[in-house]
Amino acid sequence: MKKTLVALSVLAAAANVNAAEVYSTDASKVSLSGEVDAYVTTTDIEKQSATDSSKAGVTRTKTDPSVMVWGKIQLDAEHKVSDTLTTFASFEIESQTGFDSDETDNKAEFDDLYVGVKTDTWGVAVGEVGDLAESMDAIEKGDITNEGQFFGSAGGHRSESEGHGIVFKAELTDGLVFVADANTEASEDLDNTYGASLDWAINDMFSVGASLVNGEAAKDIDYQVGGVSASATLGGFFFAATYSQFEGVNSFGLFGNSTKRTVTSGSVEQEKTDNYAYTDGDAYGVAAQYTIDKTRLYATYDVMSLDEQQNGTTANTDAKGDVTNLVLGVEYSLLDNVTIFTEYQTAETSNDFTGANGGAGLDADTFVLGTYYTF
Repeated sequence: MKKTLVALSVLAAAANVNAAEVYSTDASKVSLSGEVDAYVTTTDIEKQSATDSSKAGVTRTKTDPSVMVWGKIQLDAEHKVSDTLTTFASFEIESQTGFDSDETDNKAEFDDLYVGVKTDTWGVAVGEVGDLAESMDAIEKGDITNEGQFFGSAGGHRSESEGHGIVFKAELTDGLVFVADANTEASEDLDNTYGASLDWAINDMFSVGASLVNGEAAKDIDYQVGGVSASATLGGFFFAATYSQFEGVNSFGLFGNSTKRTVTSGSVEQEKTDNYAYTDGDAYGVAAQYTIDKTRLYATYDVMSLDEQQNGTTANTDAKGDVTNLVLGVEYSLLDNVTIFTEYQTAETSNDFTGANGGAGLDADTFVLGTYYTF
């Protein structure tokens, strides 16, 4: 489940509530934590297989129930420079066996590596800073699922996980948080992606946020997401709604951002990847959950509606149709550090959809039974 905004006093330990100290001194400390997730999952996903209508067809991927695992070890370090200033750093080592990924060999990789400085009211960090803070957090209040897709912010920030970011976060006044970030591009043909947001929490019951992210998705392809989001907590109920406008997005949740097909030339077969076109449009989503004791019931419904297709240096062309995504789930906390859940997700494109290589009338379904164990 996506992490909510955290207090700036624990900026370097947003995902480290159960961390154990490896060692500490008056000025420094190093903490260790981890997580292992296990799933049984099955999928049934259709994709349009070509951009050339003469060769177009639907590819269908259907899997039997299969066991998958994901795990990480996280190391967090802090050093107090003065009474008000603290330096911090963090990184993860993670591995997985295929859920929502092409990786199947348990290969360990470093992830979420960042370093920064903080006070009680502000912090700045560089690296892969998305888990720490990012400008689109303020409009992702409806991202309450465990493994499901979220479309309210048009699929999320396109580059925050690439490790080339810098983020600044400050509490301007009680309950009002400002975030600004930049994700750099080494290529001289691409502009950097910049973002800013304001998020205001009111009496622990209501919150409202606004974000704007701007850059380039590819050469001569503008990328932008701007939107607002609001949430309310009433007793055990939680409700959230999000609206955003987007440009330069070519990813559609369970339908991905590309598809593969086999091309035969003579007696030689080659696999070809067809990338989806970059599109502009509107996205919106609603979310609701009810928590009683250790049980949480939740549902989300999101829509991406297309308006234009970007063609680089040529004029944009009209695009139409929409893709919808529904997630239903139930979660139970066995222990403070053990959660089990089951989740059903279904998505479809409208019959006039011109995104995803013109993939009209596609549908996808996933079912996940999983557990999260943290330590």
